[in-house]
Amino acid sequence: MSASMSNFRGTMPALITPFDSEGLVDEAKFRTFLDWLVPQVSGLYVAGSYGSGPIMTAEQRKQVAEIVLDSVAGRLPVVVHVGDPDTSTTIDLARHAETLRVSGVASLTPYYYLHGRGEIDCHFLALIDAVSSPVYLYNNPKYTNYCVTADQISWLAEKGLAGIKDSSANIQLFYELVAATKGFEDFQVIVGSQTILLPALVGGGRGCVSGLSNLYPKVVNGIFDAAEAGDFERALSIQREANELRKLTGAGIPVSFYHSALRYRGIDIGLPKAPLLPKTEEEEAAIFEALDRYRHFE
Repeated sequence: MSASMSNFRGTMPALITPFDSEGLVDEAKFRTFLDWLVPQVSGLYVAGSYGSGPIMTAEQRKQVAEIVLDSVAGRLPVVVHVGDPDTSTTIDLARHAETLRVSGVASLTPYYYLHGRGEIDCHFLALIDAVSSPVYLYNNPKYTNYCVTADQISWLAEKGLAGIKDSSANIQLFYELVAATKGFEDFQVIVGSQTILLPALVGGGRGCVSGLSNLYPKVVNGIFDAAEAGDFERALSIQREANELRKLTGAGIPVSFYHSALRYRGIDIGLPKAPLLPKTEEEEAAIFEALDRYRHFE
């Protein structure tokens, strides 16, 4: 059983998933990566955007959840992303995750088709009704063509939504979400990027799902620790370095970057899953050279 998300505070990597040359989950490399990463972080967010969830089969997503829950063995909270354009597939993945006794399940707002609030509300009400595990909404308007409002999240919280992972990168919306859900005990407002972590913490945020924490957990942990200690000058300094690192990873969801960058840290994370392409030897060499500037975060 995973640890509880109640009162969670800290960083959970948007966990990268390793694949082999056939596009199958590389379990051995995955377990090695988890052995290295788990002691350095506060939780794990599984099979999301960085984890290649949208391009995995449902069976692969279930396999990944099983591997992670077995490897973690209750040491920290695990939230499994189960979102799919189809509500029934989302529910199937959520019910499977629940059998593993996860800390929670998360779903993107259904994507590809252009949906209005009615469709989004019905999707999440069905998911909340289908499982007893805490349900989190993953707001990522850049990739789903839909952005929640604070009023909508407050309404869903009344219906049983346990929290939101907000990847809008809109700090005003983040503050509105915190304010709108203040009255709901244990409701989690988690920022979906380390690039605005410090202002999110100042505004009442409690956690962060971070791609960068796959590679340099100390960076994002450092922002938390400095802010908790009231050393905002140091927190801001680390935040700026984190944002410089994010520029280095490239635009979009830089999955292939992390496959190369983790090799720089001595972790063979296998290959990205097609249609994502691995970096060329020249590109990887340039990444290694750039990362030499950040050895103080190892």
